[in-house]
Amino acid sequence: MLLTTPILDARKRKVLEKIIDCYNRTAEPVGSRTVARQYGMGLSAATIRNTMADLEELGYVTQPHTSAGRVPTEMGYRVYIDNLMKSQELSTKEKKFIQEGFASSSDDFEKIIEQTSKILSEISHYIGLALTPELHENILSRLELVSIDSAEHKGKVLAVLVMTSGTVKNHLVPVHRNLSAEDIYRIKCILNEKLVGLPLRKIRQISQDTAQLKEIFSTYLSEPVVAFTRDTFSLEREIHVYLDGASNFFSQPEFLDVQKIKPFFRLLEQKDQIADLFSPRQNNSGIQVFIGSENECEGMEMCSVVCSDYSIHGDMFGTIGIIGPTRMEYPRVVSIVKFTARIINQMFENS
Repeated sequence: MLLTTPILDARKRKVLEKIIDCYNRTAEPVGSRTVARQYGMGLSAATIRNTMADLEELGYVTQPHTSAGRVPTEMGYRVYIDNLMKSQELSTKEKKFIQEGFASSSDDFEKIIEQTSKILSEISHYIGLALTPELHENILSRLELVSIDSAEHKGKVLAVLVMTSGTVKNHLVPVHRNLSAEDIYRIKCILNEKLVGLPLRKIRQISQDTAQLKEIFSTYLSEPVVAFTRDTFSLEREIHVYLDGASNFFSQPEFLDVQKIKPFFRLLEQKDQIADLFSPRQNNSGIQVFIGSENECEGMEMCSVVCSDYSIHGDMFGTIGIIGPTRMEYPRVVSIVKFTARIINQMFENS
């Protein structure tokens, strides 16, 4: 969401930037004397006070109560992030902390994503977030159909779906009595030949379309084969959500009142809702920042999210990010998320 700001001249932009910098650091409303004393700017306190009044009238800052200083609004933060915020390079120590955090994860996909949320939380002192890609966006690398010698599972085979990411999904598939072991083997060979390299989303669509199955199986197609193929790829949605550092919010001045933060903590317990909220949005790549009500979810009104997608072999996307108060260190947090996403992409490329 990019706002153009033709009504903000250089002075207003500079004062708004300083108000936000000061408020993010102190969590206290910022007065004109504070801006004049700490930032100079070659302006008198009176001039700064008048500029603050203009910014308030335009909706970029607000005054909590009479005689108080100003605090940024969501609109003010949006202008700051899109137009005023300066990039901040991470220190060598911070980069090393992130890189060493993945040292024990090896090539285990789930461990890498789980560790990501912990690293983001520890380095930012906010909440670290990491989502695995939507299962249906995984690319099929190989299908195995394993017979099971068990009375409990008689009449079923174990379908093992191996993805290019290294993810493996197992589930039991009922076998029609007219399908022999030789039939199952032939089905496996045909499906591997025709469907490997496609995302599960596409494969599931094919498995539900008799006309497309006819193209795949030709004269070998039968009702039992159709039913078996559909069951093999009838998988529920599956996204793993990792969250770390929720207790960090209790150290933020905005959340000393527990009642204010209750809706947010209720939200954190709803993993499906978290997945919907933070899954890659419209396949946008790179850093995205969502402020307060932009998150469009009850409980997030006082929070901002800095997130980025990551890719696995360039064709499957998950999400990592940091959740903090709207008064967060945006330049540093953006750099943390950007650097971490780059490290993850490199790890998956090399795995």
